[in-house]
Amino acid sequence: MTAVTPTKPERPISEPVGRRILTSDQLDDVGEAILALTREVYVLTDRLMVLEAVLEKRGIAVQAEVDRFIVPPDLQAKLNDKRDKIIGAVLSALKSDPSRL
Repeated sequence: MTAVTPTKPERPISEPVGRRILTSDQLDDVGEAILALTREVYVLTDRLMVLEAVLEKRGIAVQAEVDRFIVPPDLQAKLNDKRDKIIGAVLSALKSDPSRL
């Protein structure tokens, strides 16, 4: 039996082809980003559940309406802005440059 020396891969599995988002010393930053994102998801989930309960209490069932809703361009622009801010907050926790994406 002969020993085979493992070769180093051309790129880490975690590295997307053509760009590197994180360096190996950013484990704590990744943890902070996950916590920031988890907090954001919790706040949004909490507010959505409260809003649905308030509307339901007033006799307005919104779940089916939301499913059928077609987003107008002005609202889509606001949604896109909010999405970019959330992504920016996560990248800030990662201390990454959002312009690199």
